[in-house]
Amino acid sequence: MAYTIGNGCSTCHYCYRSCPVDAISFVDKTYAIDGAVCISCGKCEEVCPSGIIYDPEVQARKKVVIPREEAYDLIVLGGGGSGLVAAVRFKELTGRKVVVLEKGKKAGGNTTLAHNFLTRYSKRHEAMGMPDLRDEAIKSIITHDPDLSAPLLRKAIYAQTDVLDWLLDMGELDEHMTMVDLRERGNRMGPFVHTPGFLDFPKRIANVDSTDHSMGPGWMGTYVIDKMMEKCQELDVEVLTEYQATSLNMAIDGSFESVEVETPFGPLTIKGDHCLIATGGFARHKQRMQKLEPTFYEDEAVHTFTVASNTGDAIDMAEAIGAKMDFEHIKIPMFGPVHHPYSFPVLRLAGSPRAIMVSLEGRRFQNEGLPPSMSFKGPLENLPGKVAYAVFDAQTMDVMGEELIDSALHDETMYQCLIHWKEELAYEATLGKPVWKADSLEALANLTGINVEGLLSEVDKYNDYCLRGRDDDFDKQESFLNPIAQGPFYAVFLSRFNEGAEGGIVNDDDLRVVKSDGGTFKGLYVAGDCCRGVLKQSDEGGKMGEFPWAMASGFMAGETVADHYLSSIISISK
Repeated sequence: MAYTIGNGCSTCHYCYRSCPVDAISFVDKTYAIDGAVCISCGKCEEVCPSGIIYDPEVQARKKVVIPREEAYDLIVLGGGGSGLVAAVRFKELTGRKVVVLEKGKKAGGNTTLAHNFLTRYSKRHEAMGMPDLRDEAIKSIITHDPDLSAPLLRKAIYAQTDVLDWLLDMGELDEHMTMVDLRERGNRMGPFVHTPGFLDFPKRIANVDSTDHSMGPGWMGTYVIDKMMEKCQELDVEVLTEYQATSLNMAIDGSFESVEVETPFGPLTIKGDHCLIATGGFARHKQRMQKLEPTFYEDEAVHTFTVASNTGDAIDMAEAIGAKMDFEHIKIPMFGPVHHPYSFPVLRLAGSPRAIMVSLEGRRFQNEGLPPSMSFKGPLENLPGKVAYAVFDAQTMDVMGEELIDSALHDETMYQCLIHWKEELAYEATLGKPVWKADSLEALANLTGINVEGLLSEVDKYNDYCLRGRDDDFDKQESFLNPIAQGPFYAVFLSRFNEGAEGGIVNDDDLRVVKSDGGTFKGLYVAGDCCRGVLKQSDEGGKMGEFPWAMASGFMAGETVADHYLSSIISISK
């Protein structure tokens, strides 16, 4: 029987690129399998990072695995990057019993989709004579965001160095990474503030046929998950998939006692001395997202690049035991306008300053020649339908394509992603919504739903600006003013996208879960996207992104729990 793609497709393109008979294609904003073409080879199921592709006729999907131990020294909830890093680090330092419970069919979580994480300093920086600017970065970040915990920020910045050096010591990573020297580049912003160089991961190790340079699988995130799973097997750390934690049991004194789990063979109670909550963010929890960010599903809903299991289980469990929550300093970006989740080369083409961007009213709304906004809410929030189109003609398209390729000549991997832009544009034009093509602007407007009179008048005005060499509306640079006059004409669909929803559980500077009364729960810790951490409303001032925080907080949590465990052993022995 034909395979099926379940709910929560992250549109990573891996199954699409891997299907040997081209049975997978976009249906609206998600991938679907054509049952009449599918040959049931199972390749799509094998590569899906979310584990949501399946054969409906197959009932027993895996061998039932029952935990070997009645109790553990550390229970980790969530088998993503932060959880696995913490489990491995704790095991290395203590040698004690660890189990990782992952509700999905596969470990990895959003880390599988991650590209690379910034580290401001490492042994590689030192070997190249680069300055250590971590303290300067900390000062800069606190200046922009004084509400942050300075001690936690310092720990996280330095833990980024520790975790990268740790990974480098494991071997193989050096083969995949190259140092990019940023000292000669001006105007460094965001996470590159006070960063002399960063270690780039320039070539995929999986999903190698993908032409989407912006997301995994196959980049640094995949390396981390593969390496952690390898270390778990080597160190005898149990990783149990399809084990969903549902509630936490706390002792009368407020210390962690056990966790209730739904498993393939029924409910189970797993006991432990310590528990780390690392279940990820909540971008796939529709009700919570609608409450916290009401416009997320309005009109054209925001597309989220997150795995299906990203439903914020930790928030419900933590609230139930009286943990302190913070829904003010959460992070729910809604970027745009972009062409995600469709073709990356077409996305880059549509971002050319030579195109114009118009609303459904047919009106331009920004200077297309300016760099993309880093705002967590873009201009589409205020436009009809919260969508737009990049419009250009065939003559300008060729110029845009040439410039697109020229921009990637220094980067072989990016070049290979972009070289097929024309084929991908033509393919998407056969699908309908992603790209429309027409011989006249009137026909183009009718196909897209753009107001005909609005588009025609706007293009006439814009063409006049091109003729005069001055954009009176948005002051776009004269060299980017290309008239839209020679058919066929193209309209590339633009909407909003999201890469996760982070925050919720309040943690202290040691990543312990904070109680609603201000104390902390003994033996209960939190890491990654499910806690407040240092991921607040924006990354202004150059904090760090989700992947770096997942790595740093996982490493910190593993060492902190190990320290507390070893301290308790010493105390008992005395």
